[in-house]
Amino acid sequence: MKIFDLHSDLFTDIAFRRARGETKVFDRIHYPSLRKGGVSSIICVFWTEPIFSNQPLVRFHELIKYVEADLMESDYADVQPLNGLPENPIEDDKIKVYLGIEGLSFLDQWITESKDESMESAFSFMKKKNIQHIIMAWNEQNAFASGTGAPEIQGERGVSSLGLDLLARSEKSGFMVDVSHLDEPSFWDVIHNTTSPIIASHSNARAICNHERNLTDAQIRVISERNGLVGLNAYGEFVDEQHPNVDRFIDHIDHIVSIAGIEHVAFGFDFLDYISDHPLGGSMDILTAGLEDVTKVPALLVQMKRRGYSEEDIEAISYENAERFMTNLITERRRIG
Repeated sequence: MKIFDLHSDLFTDIAFRRARGETKVFDRIHYPSLRKGGVSSIICVFWTEPIFSNQPLVRFHELIKYVEADLMESDYADVQPLNGLPENPIEDDKIKVYLGIEGLSFLDQWITESKDESMESAFSFMKKKNIQHIIMAWNEQNAFASGTGAPEIQGERGVSSLGLDLLARSEKSGFMVDVSHLDEPSFWDVIHNTTSPIIASHSNARAICNHERNLTDAQIRVISERNGLVGLNAYGEFVDEQHPNVDRFIDHIDHIVSIAGIEHVAFGFDFLDYISDHPLGGSMDILTAGLEDVTKVPALLVQMKRRGYSEEDIEAISYENAERFMTNLITERRRIG
């Protein structure tokens, strides 16, 4: 069965390895595991790690350089162009890779510290690089929005006036707006100031695990009403406070399906093994037992079947819902472009 993973940090691993001289990292390190896990499509993000928080723009350009070089060398990564329809056939042994951004601290620096750059030029750059997905804030407050886990907040929480401009440009460009990591004020500001379908690429249900990174029932409901997607996150801290395991992960699926319907649920695993070996400037080490990395995904699907999900339901959550979302998004992008 095919898997569409809506959120992966494997670009972080590629960048660190390329910096120390390694080549073809995607093919050597990640492709075998992705294939074992059944992944055929994946959204990979450029994320400025906490250790580089004082130089986010420099780090962003480093990430672009390292990742671009590695993907150009790859025999198996099929980078999806901004206007390429997902149903376009690719070779069976290749993996569709969609490019995204997690946290816009680099863009804050880009447009505030340069006399010659603007948000328009930044968007032109992102389009040229086939980036088509944006999470406005990570565990931070920046010039655009406030996120969960921000160590301190200056002024009011929520999307700023500059953030509203960014949202308008994102919709005009047909970018995928992703509300994972946004705090509740920013989440609702996005809802009230956009009309396109949105995703929460890697967020669980707060009713099952009471963590601020998880979605309330009201948030889940409005995402489904906007014809969006919720991608289930395998990071243990968001699965269960005490004993994160596969069955508890499936409890989140059950709850979100009960509110949103099966057609608005997907996977955004956020696996830690891509980043756990590198100095990031913060600790992220809570695993979900039985779902520690992508190779465990087939066993998850078996357990979902045991829990009462039909083959059709599992196919929808694993791949079809996300593939349909991308097809609709890119079709609309072509229409407005």
